[in-house]
Amino acid sequence: MRRSADTGNARNRPGPVARSAAWFAATLEEEADRWFLWLPVLFGTGIGLYFAFDHEPGALTVIGVVAATASLCVMALKTRLVWVFSAAALVVALGFADAKLRTALVAQPALEKTRTLTVRGWVERTEAQLPRGARITLRVYEVPRVDGAFPTRVRVVSRFDQVPETGTAVEVRARLNPVPDPVMPGGFDFARKAYYAGLGAVGFAFTPPKTLHTSPEPPVLLRIKSAIDRLRHAVEGRITSAVPGQTGAVAAALVTGERGRIPKDVLQSLRDSGLAHMLAISGLHMALMAGALYFLVRACAAAFPAIALRYPIKKWAAVVALIGAAFYLALSGASIATQRAFLMAAIVFTAILIDRPALTLRNVAVAAMIILIAFPESLLDVSFQMSFAAVTALVAVYERVERTGWSAPPATRLQWALRKSFWYLVGIAFTTLVASVAVAPFAAFHFHKLAQYSLLANLATMPVFGLIVMPAALFVLILMPFGLEALPLHVMTWGIDHVLDIAASVSRWDGATIEVATMPLLSLLALVAGGLWLCLWRGTWRLAGLAIATIGLLTLGNLPRPDILIGREGKIVAVRTDADRFAFSGGTRNSYSLTQWLKADGDPRDPGAVLKKGGFRCDELACVASVRGKQVAFVRHPAALDEECARADIVISRLPVGRSCSKTRVTVDVIDILEQGAHALYLEGQSVRITTVAEQRGSRPWSHTRRKIRKADPSAPGDSNAYASEAGPGNRQKTEN
Repeated sequence: MRRSADTGNARNRPGPVARSAAWFAATLEEEADRWFLWLPVLFGTGIGLYFAFDHEPGALTVIGVVAATASLCVMALKTRLVWVFSAAALVVALGFADAKLRTALVAQPALEKTRTLTVRGWVERTEAQLPRGARITLRVYEVPRVDGAFPTRVRVVSRFDQVPETGTAVEVRARLNPVPDPVMPGGFDFARKAYYAGLGAVGFAFTPPKTLHTSPEPPVLLRIKSAIDRLRHAVEGRITSAVPGQTGAVAAALVTGERGRIPKDVLQSLRDSGLAHMLAISGLHMALMAGALYFLVRACAAAFPAIALRYPIKKWAAVVALIGAAFYLALSGASIATQRAFLMAAIVFTAILIDRPALTLRNVAVAAMIILIAFPESLLDVSFQMSFAAVTALVAVYERVERTGWSAPPATRLQWALRKSFWYLVGIAFTTLVASVAVAPFAAFHFHKLAQYSLLANLATMPVFGLIVMPAALFVLILMPFGLEALPLHVMTWGIDHVLDIAASVSRWDGATIEVATMPLLSLLALVAGGLWLCLWRGTWRLAGLAIATIGLLTLGNLPRPDILIGREGKIVAVRTDADRFAFSGGTRNSYSLTQWLKADGDPRDPGAVLKKGGFRCDELACVASVRGKQVAFVRHPAALDEECARADIVISRLPVGRSCSKTRVTVDVIDILEQGAHALYLEGQSVRITTVAEQRGSRPWSHTRRKIRKADPSAPGDSNAYASEAGPGNRQKTEN
C-alpha cells in the first residue's frame, strides 16, 4: 500500500517545466512594484520593431494589432500571469502604433534631384561653422518659378560673413541636393533623421542671404523660437567677445549648446580623452546648474531665521530651480539629452514639492516614456541611448548603495572635511566607471571608438568642472543682465583651461583610444537587454542579466566585413588587401565616405595617409587590384572598358556597362549605383555576395531618394542585374562559373 501511495504522489508531483513556470510566476509577482519600470522598454521595443521593417506597414494592420492585443488583455483579466504578458504585448503594439502615427504626422515633401534655385524663407536656425560662415536652416515659404510640392525646410551652408538672425525672412540662391543616403549598407541614415526633422534638402549658398523687408509673418512657434535663439546668440556673443579663442568657444557651448566655434582639434582631444560628455548638455550640466541654483536660493533663505522657520524654503528653492532649469533648457537648444535632463530635473523638484522621494528609477521611466511618446524616433538617436543608459545604470547602482548605509561621521571638523573630500573623489571615480560601462556599447556601435583613460581624465577634471566651471556659468547668466559677468567668466575660463589642458595631455598618451570595427546589432541588443535585466529587477534573478550581456560580448566579432566598398556616387572604391586593411582609389582627404569607412572597419589610420598607400595599380583610364585571388577593375574611361571586362573578375565602372561585360562574372556600373546607392561586396568562396543601401533600407518614407533607371532583363546573358536571390532583400549573389 505504501509503495502504491508513493507512486501516486510521484505521479501527482509537477514536472520540471511546471515547477519552473511556478517559480517564474512567483518571482515575477514578487517584483510587481518594478513592472512599471519596463513600460518604456516595452514601448521602445515596439518602436524598434517599426523601424526594423523593410517596408512601411499599413495603418489598418497597425490598428488591427493594437485591437488584437487589447482584446487579449480583456480576455486574460482573470489569469494574472497571462494578463501580464498580454499587457506587455499591448504596450509593444502601442509603441509600434505611436511610431507609425509620428511618421504620418511629420510627412513633408523631399527634393528628388539636384537643383539650383532661389529660395525665400524664414531663418529657423543658424549654426556657426569654422573658419567662417554658418549652416542655416530655412523654413521655406516661397520658391519662385517652381510649381508643385517643395520641402518645408532646407539647410544650406553659407561661407559668407553675413549671418542673418533667427526669424528673419531672407532670399538666397543655392545649390540644393536631396538628403544624402548612407555611405555604406548599414551605415548611419541621415535621411531618416532629416525626415523627422522636416528637412527635405541640403546644399550650399551661391550668394549671401538677402534680408527681405516685405514677407509673410512667420508662424507663432517660429517667432517664439526666434526670440529664444536671438537671446542665445546674444549670450554667445557676450561670452566670446569677453573670452576669445577656444576657451571662449567652449564657455559659450556650455551655456548655449552652440559648438560650431570650437576648433576640431579641441573637440578631438576631448573625445579621445573621454571628456566629450562635458560639451553635450545633459544630466550632468542640468544637475549642476539647477542644483547650484537650488542650493543658492535655499542658503540665502536659510540666512534669515524669520523666513526659514516659518516658510517652506526648501519648496521655494525647488520652484526657483525648476524655473531656472526650464530657462537653461531653452537657452541651450533643447536637444534630446537636454530634454531628458530637464524632465528628470522637473520630476525631482516636483517630488520635493509634494514630499516624495526625488531620484528613483520610476522617475527615469516616466521621463523616458514622455520622450518616446512625443518623439519615438529618438529611440534611434545616440544621445537618447547614451543619456538614458548612463542615468539608468547610475540610479540603479546608487539605489543599492544607499540601502547599504554609511558609517557615522567623524567627531572633528577636519576629519569630517577629509572624509567628505575622500568620498567626493570616490564618488566621481565610481560614477565615471558606472557611466562609462553603461555607455561603452553605444560608443562602440555608433562611434567605433572607446577612450581608454576616461576614468583618469574625469578624476582630474570633474572636481574643477563641477565645483568651479558650472557654478561660475550659473553666475554668468545671473549677472549678465547687469553687465557684471566679467568676474565669473574669469573664474569659468580658468576652469575650462584646466579641463582642456588635461584633455590635450591625456589624448596624446599611447593607446588613448581603441578603434572598434562595426559590431553586430544583435550584440548591442543583447548587451542592452542584459543591462536592463540587471538594473530594473531587484531580486537575485537579476544576475541572469550578466549571462545575457555575456552573449552580446561573445558575438561581438561575428559580423562579416566587406571585401569591396563602392561609394554612393561611384567616385571612390575600397578593396581589402592581404594585410586585412582597405586600399582606396578615388576620394580626397576630406572625403566623408573615406572617413566613415575607416571608422567602420576599426582602422585608426589618417585618411590622408591612407590615400598615399598602394593596393591599386592605376593609369589614366582605370585602376586594378587583387582581392582574395580575384581581379577587380575600377574603370574611369570608356577606352578601358573592353580590356578590363575581358580580364577582370569584378568590374566597377563609372560608366554604363550594358552588354560590354557579358563575360565578366560581376559588374557594378554607374546605373547600379544611381539606383541602389553604395555597394558592399563580400567574397565568399566561389561566390560574390552584394548588399546595397537601397536593399537594406527598404521602401520607407525617408528612403525614396533613388529612382529606377534601367529595366532589368534577368534572362539576358551577362546582365549585371541578373542575380540569384540568396536570403531576401539585402543579399544579392552571383556565383562564378
